[in-house]
Amino acid sequence: MRETDSLDVLLRKWKSPEPTPELDQRVMSAYRSAVRPERSSVPAWRQFWTTRVSVPAPALVLAALSIIILFFWWRPSAAPVTSPETPGAVTRLNVSGFQPLPNGEAHVVPAMEVKK
Repeated sequence: MRETDSLDVLLRKWKSPEPTPELDQRVMSAYRSAVRPERSSVPAWRQFWTTRVSVPAPALVLAALSIIILFFWWRPSAAPVTSPETPGAVTRLNVSGFQPLPNGEAHVVPAMEVKK
């Protein structure tokens, strides 16, 4: 399928030279300057927005649970349900002397006619 090539034979025999320690230092310094520029050359406002703070996940979970618990603890209670007030209707009832109507019919009396 593949013919034997003299270049393949030479490449298999060839050993690459070991990199020098200076090469490692140059690569690392180039990487550091690309990833993290000198702090003195970066404006203070940019340093503030690019600062990283490492927080463990359990601490974040504990903080989130604390906030949720405090929210439910201190939230205002629901207002009591009241019946809607209708203008012109009497909402107080004095039952002293109450006598039911003989035929059981109810009569609606406008508020203006009620003696106070």
